[in-house]
Amino acid sequence: MFHGKDYAFDNINEEIKDEDSKRGNEGEREQRATVAVFAVTLAAVKLITSLNKKQYNLPPGPRNVPLLGYLPFLGKAPALTFGSLRDIYGDVFSINMGSFPTIVLNGMDAIREALVTRGDDFSARPAFTSAKLLNEGRNFGFAAFGPIWKAHRKVVRHVMYAFTNARNNPIEDIVVTEVDTIVDEFVAHGNKPFYPRVTITLAASSMIYQLCYGRHRNIREDPDFENTLINAQEFGKFNGPGNLVNVMPWLRHIMPWRVSKFLEIIDSGIKRRTKKVEEHEKTFDENHLRDITDGLLHAANHLSKEEKAVGLDSTRVIESLDTIFGAGGGTVSSFLDWSVLLMAAFPEVQEKVFKEIENVVGLTRYPSLTDRSSLPMVEAVIYEVFRFGSLVPLALPHATICDTTVQGYDVPEGTVVLINLYSVLHDKETWVDPEKFRPERFLLDNGQLDKVKAEQVIVFSLGRRRCVGEFLARMEVFLAFTTLIQRCRLYKPPGAPDYTLGKVFRLACEPEVYEVCAARRE
Repeated sequence: MFHGKDYAFDNINEEIKDEDSKRGNEGEREQRATVAVFAVTLAAVKLITSLNKKQYNLPPGPRNVPLLGYLPFLGKAPALTFGSLRDIYGDVFSINMGSFPTIVLNGMDAIREALVTRGDDFSARPAFTSAKLLNEGRNFGFAAFGPIWKAHRKVVRHVMYAFTNARNNPIEDIVVTEVDTIVDEFVAHGNKPFYPRVTITLAASSMIYQLCYGRHRNIREDPDFENTLINAQEFGKFNGPGNLVNVMPWLRHIMPWRVSKFLEIIDSGIKRRTKKVEEHEKTFDENHLRDITDGLLHAANHLSKEEKAVGLDSTRVIESLDTIFGAGGGTVSSFLDWSVLLMAAFPEVQEKVFKEIENVVGLTRYPSLTDRSSLPMVEAVIYEVFRFGSLVPLALPHATICDTTVQGYDVPEGTVVLINLYSVLHDKETWVDPEKFRPERFLLDNGQLDKVKAEQVIVFSLGRRRCVGEFLARMEVFLAFTTLIQRCRLYKPPGAPDYTLGKVFRLACEPEVYEVCAARRE
């Protein structure tokens, strides 16, 4: 087992704990650089700014600062700031994100109209610096919308579906093994309180790493895994909401070190992925696909004439691995982090979940995906964790590919579109008491899951850009949560004050730092 300083991830542990302070130092350096050029460029901007000749019925919005737009006012929780602006301007309003004209969508009606009813119109990605640097747009998550992307998504979706539905898929084995590791590390603290996020992050990342690259019995001793995890954290930092270079591309000439660092991260990721793929190619057997990499290799070797005709090639298919790993580990990690806190904070809910698992599954075997339909209380808690925790408060930014409309307003071509998922998950009209953790809201009078309510929980976005690995993430979440509660009792440290359940908004929405105690269920 790996406890305390007995494994090689102490640097990750410290990085997670000190992340706010490090980001603060980076932010101060970038602020100084921004201020240094602000006065010089402000005059130039005033000279070159001109009115658009075409008149649009644009959404209303607050005043913007020249050059910076609304960035200085977003604060540490942009989703909450947007919620306050929604109270003033309505579900659709306009701001500037640095150099980019932007609209913000709030509420289910506006978001569904844009992403589903007018899905193609809103399915581009903004021309942010990160998107341009990501291998000339070949990254699946940030690639331009068009025939190649559509064909690419179809292939990736087919691979993911085939992998998760194969008889010999390793999902259950990998997930329960990692949860056993979580439980062992938790209970090793005895009755002493501990900070669980590091253990959770390593386990969730290990799950998706093994699903991508194959079973690994000593995953935490694999330097490739450690480096991949560190690289993913650095990638997230660059693409965080505080990165001015992303939305003010001219700053790359003032802060070249930011772009150089990101290019190093991209290059490092490409080298590791290439190494793993080459290892797979040496032992590849298309009649025995072991993991997602094998599935993508098989798909790359069997592209149809139509797929090749639109420009899809085998290299692009293999590059999907980066997006799958990046998206897969983060969602499961954030979910488990919130689950541990909320189960400790609400022991009566935890006990109901345990009793249902005990009655349906028992305590001698691990939960299976086939148990899912028989565990409505488990499902209700999962949906409420998704909703309450708002794991992804803002979807990855969209952009319009043409002049279009939403909620009666004009949206010009090339407009950045921010999707405030938090506004849906914490909407008072829908949930009545959104700030309360109340899983029963997802249960009908007969005790079964309320599927209509469940559909209001849009963690994985909607429309064309909806997360392609959603069903895999849902499988992981169900197996990890049920196994954890079956094997482990979580509780607040005796004598400690009640949890605040406060949120920290980054790319993901994380709980404030907390401590918990754990005991193995015998």
